[in-house]
Amino acid sequence: KNEEVADEGLIWLVQERLERTSSQTGFQLVDSSSKQQRKPPQRQRQKQQQKGGRRQRQNTFRKLKSPNGLAILVGRNRRDNDALCFQIAKNTDVWMHARGCPGAHVLLRTNQNNYNNEDPSSIYNQECLQYAANLAVFYSDARTETNGAYVTVAEPRHIKKPRGAPPGAVSLRQELMTLIGRPNDVPDELKSKREESGSKNWGVGDESGYRSSGGGKAKNRKRTNQIAKEVLAKKRKEKREKKNRRKRKAGDSSDSSSETDWF
Repeated sequence: KNEEVADEGLIWLVQERLERTSSQTGFQLVDSSSKQQRKPPQRQRQKQQQKGGRRQRQNTFRKLKSPNGLAILVGRNRRDNDALCFQIAKNTDVWMHARGCPGAHVLLRTNQNNYNNEDPSSIYNQECLQYAANLAVFYSDARTETNGAYVTVAEPRHIKKPRGAPPGAVSLRQELMTLIGRPNDVPDELKSKREESGSKNWGVGDESGYRSSGGGKAKNRKRTNQIAKEVLAKKRKEKREKKNRRKRKAGDSSDSSSETDWF
């Protein structure tokens, strides 16, 4: 009992000294009876909630229908084009893009049950393919070509992303066919909407996801295009060197599976 009294006296002396020097040490006496369970700071709770329910970027595809009722997706910007190729597209779909110019990626969708591995194009009639090809040219920089423009057609499984390529840029291992898209044959409703948007070329206004205001984004686009050209030139050089080595080694041979230019 004497030891308990001594301990209480020692605790009282320490407490008194701490209270006396609280102005210098910042010591505060806490009442244990009113102590509550500590909660994480509000800012930390907000971060946890945002991390758990973070919103993903919404795609802004144009959703159209072919003459036979098949779904057609058309990218509005580079992010949409990437998503169409590597997130949305299935092996049974058909991918299209206007050849040799910037433009939207077009995806013609179908039912997997009717897919034929030996002839992938047999699932579509010519009318649906032509309609999608017209859209590919209409939503590209070749839309002013009155006589039409070439459209590259491929299966999504043959689409790949080159190393260092900017968003929306892809290459093909193999083409399925080539069509001629006629932008003047698209429905008048699409023409009127395009005129209302005020964007004459693909990559202007809503087509690329950028606006005319903001010089920083314009500089980024210029830098991205420059990088794309450099990577493409390097890729072509490597391709030529590889082809020359094969010719020297095995005579005049060609690689049927070589990649095409970027789209």
